Amino acid sequence: MNISVANVDDATLKDLVNPLTTVVLPVIYLLVFVVSTPCNLLCFILLCTCIKRKTSTIIFAINLSLADLLYSVSLPLQVSYHFSGNDWYFGAVACGITTVTFRCSMQCSILITCAIAVERYLGVVHPMKARHWCTPWRAGLVCLLIWGLALAVQTPMMRRDLILRVEELNLTTCFDVIPHGTFGSRLLTYFYFSAIALLFYVTPLVILGACYVAVTRGLRRSPPTCDESQSRRYAMVMCATAAVCFILCYLPNVVLQFLHLAYRTRDLSLYPYYKLTLGINSLNCCVDPFVYYLASQEFRNTFQKALRPFYCCSQCKRDTLYTPSEVVSFAQAPTCNSSKL
Repeated sequence: MNISVANVDDATLKDLVNPLTTVVLPVIYLLVFVVSTPCNLLCFILLCTCIKRKTSTIIFAINLSLADLLYSVSLPLQVSYHFSGNDWYFGAVACGITTVTFRCSMQCSILITCAIAVERYLGVVHPMKARHWCTPWRAGLVCLLIWGLALAVQTPMMRRDLILRVEELNLTTCFDVIPHGTFGSRLLTYFYFSAIALLFYVTPLVILGACYVAVTRGLRRSPPTCDESQSRRYAMVMCATAAVCFILCYLPNVVLQFLHLAYRTRDLSLYPYYKLTLGINSLNCCVDPFVYYLASQEFRNTFQKALRPFYCCSQCKRDTLYTPSEVVSFAQAPTCNSSKL
């Protein structure tokens, strides 16, 4: 196999041996893999097999857990690559598959989280419209469009080998040094990554923030009745969790990406710090299972039922888990007799 040889500047050479990318980043990825993989696998199995009626909420949650699971299983090769000093041993095909899976699943996770927030907004602020719009069929269509969009923007990575040989360091990189011609020109490269940041980070952040504010105002305007107060707390906590996690996990990456692109025009680099923010991004996969738990009463019941055999306290043994006979999506308007989210 012929591997292209890269001509890189001194800033890039320093980036490739920076401890942030060869020590700190793989440690973060390894921790995320250990925590996220079993959690999201359990959630995916429960959502697919234990919940019979698939509401729009459950459809979104299934796709979110799948995206997080795919992201997690792409991390071991990343861990090996970075621990090896950014030296890729697995060939061009594995590099391409890992890169596309890594980026596509992360972007799908972001957009699906955003879709859940929009559905929550409709369910709380416009409950009658939510009955019409928040259906399983429409949720499935939205998820299909999200997966298609995320795959479509990976087209430049699918058309070329992403590995390059750096002779000065005697190593082979995987998408850390972009091959010439991948995006046509340097200007198009900047445009591509700027558009990705706006589409998959800035826009969802604005939508999440707006949904959180609208949901909070909507819940405060109408006083709760019966047992709606707990459901409302779940709604507010879920929206707040999604918004805060998005800000903490993704905002640093957006800022560093734009700064790095600006620095590269002067042959300077912030790449190690940008890569570190990618590691911070991955922490979101560990939080998403809590989003499923907060978003759906049915998932909460199913999860508690799955853990019941492991309860050891006598009180837990005496408790009887209530499972509603009819699944009520959070998108439906709450009533006194049916207020579960």
